[in-house]
Amino acid sequence: MISKAIIHICCAIIIIVSSIDVYWLSHNRDNILQYEKNPLGLYLIELDQGEVSLFIACKFLGTYIVVGILYGLFPRYPRKILAVSVAVAAVQILLLIYLWYAPLNFGRIIQ
Repeated sequence: MISKAIIHICCAIIIIVSSIDVYWLSHNRDNILQYEKNPLGLYLIELDQGEVSLFIACKFLGTYIVVGILYGLFPRYPRKILAVSVAVAAVQILLLIYLWYAPLNFGRIIQ
């Protein structure tokens, strides 16, 4: 029962941080090419002629796929999926910390 609660919390963290990341991306769309570190993200932005729409769509799709896989495989591999979900949630928290202190400071945007 505890492991189900943990996976729910981890998936909520993943979704919330992903949503904040998408908000930050759309808010900084004019300067994003200067600050985006993800080579795949840069490729998607360039593929969309400098727009962030395709990148945002891929971020949402990726988040849905990850959460779907975690929930879908949890009944079969509960220990492994629990470890993976905690790791992914931890990386998402690190991303949130990075966004807070990034050059286009997300902390300043929401204040």
